[in-house]
Amino acid sequence: MTISKPTPLLPSPTPKSTFTRINTPLIADANQSFAPGSLILAPQNSTWKIHAIGHPAQIDTISLPTNIKTIDLPNQIIIPALINAHTHLDLTHIGPQPHDPHDPNGGFVPWLDMIRANRLLDDAPIAASVNLGIKKSLAGGTIAVGDIAGAPNGILKDTPITTLAKSPLQGTSYLEFFGIGKTAKSIIHTLDQYLTTHLQSIQKQLQNTGVTFGLSPHATNTISITVYQWAAQTALKHNIPLSTHLAETLEERQFISKGTGPQRGFLERFGIWDDSILKEIGNNQHPIDHLLPILNQLPILCAHVNDAPNDAPDQTIAHLAKTKTAVAYCPRAHTYFGHYEKLGPHPFEKMLKAGINVSLGTDSIVNLKTPNRITTLDDMRLLATRDGTSMQTLLKMTTTNPANALNLNPNSFTITQGTTPAGLLTIPITPSKPPWQSAMHSKSPPTWLLFQPKFSGCPYSPSWGAAQ
Repeated sequence: MTISKPTPLLPSPTPKSTFTRINTPLIADANQSFAPGSLILAPQNSTWKIHAIGHPAQIDTISLPTNIKTIDLPNQIIIPALINAHTHLDLTHIGPQPHDPHDPNGGFVPWLDMIRANRLLDDAPIAASVNLGIKKSLAGGTIAVGDIAGAPNGILKDTPITTLAKSPLQGTSYLEFFGIGKTAKSIIHTLDQYLTTHLQSIQKQLQNTGVTFGLSPHATNTISITVYQWAAQTALKHNIPLSTHLAETLEERQFISKGTGPQRGFLERFGIWDDSILKEIGNNQHPIDHLLPILNQLPILCAHVNDAPNDAPDQTIAHLAKTKTAVAYCPRAHTYFGHYEKLGPHPFEKMLKAGINVSLGTDSIVNLKTPNRITTLDDMRLLATRDGTSMQTLLKMTTTNPANALNLNPNSFTITQGTTPAGLLTIPITPSKPPWQSAMHSKSPPTWLLFQPKFSGCPYSPSWGAAQ
C-alpha cells in the first residue's frame, strides 16, 4: 500500500495560476510572526514560492497583479509544516497503551517486554504498520520524521526504510540494532554483512525521495562501547547519520553507574549478560559521560536525554554542548513514563541556552493519547499550556532545529520571503481569544494549506547539528 499525499487547500499551481494572498489573524515561524498577517504566494513552475509576508497594511502597499486571488482565514492561524525528530512508525499497529509509572511491578523493563511481544516479524505487516504511522503523521501536519526502523528479534529489516521512501514524507530512517555482552561481536559481523549487501542498493532506492538511511545503535544499556565505536567509524566512513537513545531513564543510570538494576536483569534473563560488560560500566559514570568518547567523534541525534543533571561532578549538559550532539525531546513520552516526577522537568531550555540543538519528537503512538494522529503539535500544546514555553521556542523545536538535525533545508521550514516552503498548516482558533493561545489550547488537528515537501530535501552532511 502506498500512501497518497494530502489534498491541501492550495493545490499545485498550473500555467493559469496567479498570485494568491492569504489573510489570517497570525502567521508565525521559528524566526518571526505577524498578528494579523498576510502572505503572498507566487506560482513558480510547479511550486508556490513566498513572494511577501507581513502585516496586512504592509502587504497593501505592494504592487501585485490585478487578478490576484484572495483567501481569508479569520478562524485559523498559519505555521510551517512540522517535523517529528523521533518516532517509531513500525509500532503504530500497537496503538495507545495504558501505563502506570507508579506501579511497583511496572517500570520501563516490563513495558519493553510488552513492546517485544507485540513486534511484527514479517515484511508485509511491518510495511502496513509503517504506512499507518505515515497516514497518522500526515493527519497531524507532519512532513518529515526521524524514524527508528526496529529490529524484531534482532533481525535487521529494511522494510521500514523502503516504505518511508515510497511515502510523501521525508527525513531519516535509522536502522536499529542491539549488541552488548554475548551479542557484541556477532552484531558487528551481521551489520558488516548487511551493509556490504544492502547499503548501495538502499541508497539507490532513496535517491530523490527526500529520505536518508541512518543507523541507530539502540541505547547505552543495550550497546557496548565497542559496538558504538564500530558504529561511529562506519558512519564516518560511509557518511551515514547516527541516532541513539540516551539518558532516558533512572534505570539506565543505575545500569551504567553501578552495573546493577532491572536493565541488567533484562540482559541476564535473555542470556545476553556477560561479566565482560563490567569492564565498560559500573564506574559511577553517568550515561552521557559514558558515551562522551563516541559523541566527541561525530554528530549523533540522541533521543530523550531526560536524565541530564547539570551540577558537579556530572556537568552533562556542558558535555553535550561541547559536542555536535542534537537532542530529540519527547514531552508526552516524558510524562507517560513518569519522568516528570522521577527526574523533574526536562532541562530542554537549559540545553537550548547552552547551544544544544533540541527538537521535539513523539516517540511511538503507544505513549500518546491521540490515536488518530502522530504529531509534535500536541507536544507543543503540552509545553505551551503546562510550562508556558514561548511560541518561537516551540516553533524552532518543531521546524528549523529538527531540519538541521535531519539535514533538511531549514529555510524550507520557515515562512520567509523568497523561499519555497515544504508545507504550510492552518490551525483552528477561537477569534475572540489571542490566536496563539487559542491554537495551543485547541485539541483540533491541523489542516494542510500547502504541501510540497520533495522540494526541500538535501543530501546528508556530517556538519549538521547546530541549533538555529
